[in-house]
Amino acid sequence: MQEKKNKTLETTHPLVSIIIPTYNHGKYLHDALSSVFADSYSPKEVIVVNDGSTDNTAEIAASFPHLQYIYQKNQGVAVARNTGVRAAKGKYIAFLDSDDIWMAGRIKRTIDYFLKHPDVEYVLAQQKMFLEKDYPKPAHIEQAWLEKPIDTSGSGVLTVRRSCFEKIGLFNPDYQIGEDTEWFLRANEANILVGRMDFVAIKRRIHGANLTVAQVKEARFSLFKMMKESIERKKGAASKNS
Repeated sequence: MQEKKNKTLETTHPLVSIIIPTYNHGKYLHDALSSVFADSYSPKEVIVVNDGSTDNTAEIAASFPHLQYIYQKNQGVAVARNTGVRAAKGKYIAFLDSDDIWMAGRIKRTIDYFLKHPDVEYVLAQQKMFLEKDYPKPAHIEQAWLEKPIDTSGSGVLTVRRSCFEKIGLFNPDYQIGEDTEWFLRANEANILVGRMDFVAIKRRIHGANLTVAQVKEARFSLFKMMKESIERKKGAASKNS
């Protein structure tokens, strides 16, 4: 009877891995981790991947006993995410940037969605942006983005079945910005079924180190390169099938 009960719980309450890559965001990490652990869903595992930080990131992570901490030399966010995915044991994997805030109740709502939609392989939700205290609104941030939730396809609102990574691979380390967009392009090419939920999964913090004008320009260049690569892959696939 107990074994049957355990199997039922594994189905209705599967292990969820939450991966938090971080680089010199010690000043924000405590808030991020506190928000994750405030989510009452169980079982979950929290994995912090320190991508070579030189600040107090290690000390902040150590103040939370119930997490897995991994240190690696600085290699970029894509590699950090991949390190977390390889270490994760959960059937489902979610991500949080270390300067953002996780919304309580997110896991249960997402898992309930997966259970009702067994063909969906990853789920996206909404984010709500907010400005760091005393930080002026950057010109490239629209006021409307700060006033209401917006749909997005960033990794911060992504929850994915582990099996999806086995089908299309991990994040491409060639991209330091937009690595999640490149992953979504490959998922689209593979006809991976995506679900969209209309609730806020994260609060995204806007501050001086995460959305500079230079990074916006780099992101646009990266997007052009990604789209070109995607078109070339589609042409290659079409020629093989003809």
